[in-house]
Amino acid sequence: MNYLFSKKFLILAVLCSFHLLVSCSSKTGLVPVEYGVVQTVNRACPSDMPHTGDDQCQLYEVPLNWSERNGETIDVFLRTFKRDEGNSDTSKGQIWVIDGGPGASGSTFSDPKFVELIHDTGWDLYIPTHRGVGFSTALDCGLQLKAFDAVFVKNCSRNLVKKYGDNLNWFSSIGAAHDLNYLIAANNPNKVPVILMGTSYGTLVAQRFVQQFEQAIDGVILVSGTQISPAFENVSEHQEDTFKRILAHCDLQQDCADMFNVSAYDVAKALILDDGWQQCEITQSNPVIASQILGFLASNSKLRDDLPLTLKRLTRCNAEDVEMLKLTTAEIGKLMQKQYEQLFQFNPIALHHQIFTEMLSSDQDALDQFQSPKTKLLGDSVMPYIDNSRAWPSRKLPLNLPSQINTELPILVLHGGLDIQAHVSWFNTLSSQLNGTAHHAILFEDAGHGTPNYTELNNGINCSWQLVESFLNNEDKTNLDTSCVEKVTPLRFNVQ
Repeated sequence: MNYLFSKKFLILAVLCSFHLLVSCSSKTGLVPVEYGVVQTVNRACPSDMPHTGDDQCQLYEVPLNWSERNGETIDVFLRTFKRDEGNSDTSKGQIWVIDGGPGASGSTFSDPKFVELIHDTGWDLYIPTHRGVGFSTALDCGLQLKAFDAVFVKNCSRNLVKKYGDNLNWFSSIGAAHDLNYLIAANNPNKVPVILMGTSYGTLVAQRFVQQFEQAIDGVILVSGTQISPAFENVSEHQEDTFKRILAHCDLQQDCADMFNVSAYDVAKALILDDGWQQCEITQSNPVIASQILGFLASNSKLRDDLPLTLKRLTRCNAEDVEMLKLTTAEIGKLMQKQYEQLFQFNPIALHHQIFTEMLSSDQDALDQFQSPKTKLLGDSVMPYIDNSRAWPSRKLPLNLPSQINTELPILVLHGGLDIQAHVSWFNTLSSQLNGTAHHAILFEDAGHGTPNYTELNNGINCSWQLVESFLNNEDKTNLDTSCVEKVTPLRFNVQ
């Protein structure tokens, strides 16, 4: 959700705005491997994919509806990075990394540094792309993309129903899990060990996979994830709660607390209420900008340390502050552009359809009672979908599965206590279900979304990756050395 739900209303809105400006083709030129025919076809990756190199790309034909396997088919995309193509015996097994979103492809994990990290552990890397996204068959309602326009939302939903009917709801984590099971079977003829590594929304796919196909894998890693049945009505409250707890660190840091007459959170809340304070010159043209700036800082590991200082500048607004804020927004723009380049196969339609399929109650009365938060700390990009919920396709899941996982498979869960996208309560719910002898639930108190971004140690070692490598390569997964967790540097704000 990268996305649980993942993704991030604020960042989502920005990514979608970029998506309106840039056209991204989902045509690869690859010929799908026919469904049911297991064959090895090594194809060059599309030339417009970033970070092409020592990798292979392939399309696979799969049923749109896995309950009707002889019916309509779609394509799913897989990218593979093997350690040594000439000698597969050098690898310990396969890591299948499942991206966040929904609405994001696996492109974010094709970065050479990430590939090198995986290869250094001794494993091959497989990166599937969710159905409905990118080079896989994309959800397309045949309209010009205006993802947050109410008229677009209503007409897009109608077109999707006409095109797919009840099969539309196979564009979900359940459908993605079935696709993944087929891809693993087609690419693991020698039955080498397989580990799923899901991040954000990818953790939901991984859990749905475990519910149905656990015999096909040997373990699961869940990073910054979600419970299987997250409550949509709490998302806004969760975001506000996390933002408040992030800024509470300012009150505990004397030089940070000295910048404000009241708590940093109270300043932020007053600043971005609809009837709030006079805002700084940089934001006067659009009151939402202050909310977007603060929301992005809170959810970005590179900029979070500047959150209280930026908040102070937004309220004080002298000439020097305006200049610094311009630099801050320029830096944010660069980071968002970089994110977009990584998520160039991003599909907001897929994201919102899967939000409705998997996160919203089928109880229309509950949707009718949902109200947009009075404060806009992190923005709210789904209100057009809430307002048009009666026109949106059925939200019934394609299969009736339990609301929790129950497995003895080895599982490693890594989560951040200050995760804006996946609230810590989701971690608590998930970890309460893990009672096996090889289940490990690790909470980094000060980390945000994507724990490796926040868990560097003073010696340059990353605690998250240390735990992942230990989990992968220790045959006895009941014992895991977690001593590095206490050595992670706590959150401290920049006040200079």
